[in-house]
Amino acid sequence: MLRAALVIIAIISVGAVPNARAEDQLNGRYFGVDEGAGASVTIVPDANGYTGTFFDPQGNSQSFEADAVGDAAEAVLDMDQRPVLLRMAPLPYGAQVSIIPFSADGNLILESSRSLVFLREGTQVPELPSDFVEAPRENCQRIAGYSFLNSYQFWEPNGVVNGYVCLPERMRRLIEFFPAVHLDVIWKLCLSPGGDRALGRALKTAGVSCSEVLDGLASIQRRGQFDQYKQSVEAERQSLRMSIRCADGYLESKEACEEASVALSEAAASLRTAAMFLNRWR
Repeated sequence: MLRAALVIIAIISVGAVPNARAEDQLNGRYFGVDEGAGASVTIVPDANGYTGTFFDPQGNSQSFEADAVGDAAEAVLDMDQRPVLLRMAPLPYGAQVSIIPFSADGNLILESSRSLVFLREGTQVPELPSDFVEAPRENCQRIAGYSFLNSYQFWEPNGVVNGYVCLPERMRRLIEFFPAVHLDVIWKLCLSPGGDRALGRALKTAGVSCSEVLDGLASIQRRGQFDQYKQSVEAERQSLRMSIRCADGYLESKEACEEASVALSEAAASLRTAAMFLNRWR
């Protein structure tokens, strides 16, 4: 599921997220990726829940009526000559589709369930950057600051936790000087169930809590401001990126490094925090 995870994070990170609250609801056509490639689902809400059609990779179709369970849809289908529960939960870019078989006595066999990623029709999938590196594992010892900065936006939250923990302390301090980048990293950490390993350090100077970050980013997305948010993050990320390149001896012009040095000094002297940056979007 690595490719699917990268697709998900890439879409969210570069802002290809629809800007209306209606996009949090199941409605339209969805196409499977990775393990779900070739399958598709059409679904529309109705007075009793949802109606829709599931198409498997071979082109076979099954119409269904689904119950509304929270913001998800649940229906019973036949797959491989056995009944399964199809559960479809909305995501900003599409849906997570879980397929859970029933046993002969009618109980769900949770250990045999599959979770598939489906993208909403029309969603644009961005290319990963050429200098992208995969997220480090939990037992990593060290990751270069430049690699982290170029790639963290495309990692799943647990990967960002691993990478942040394995950063040199100097790099974590540099990130704090750039509050938009700092907030963006914290957002990913807050999305991880294992984020506590990194959040104690990341929130130390942020002046903001995880609940405030998650609520704030959700509000930014609902108001259609996520593209502007990511543009602000990207501007700071590029400035920090150049500072790192110059400090680590990458081939850059003297003028570019002098400009980066000034920008870093100004960022450090400003004493701006992630909380201050988030407040701009309230």
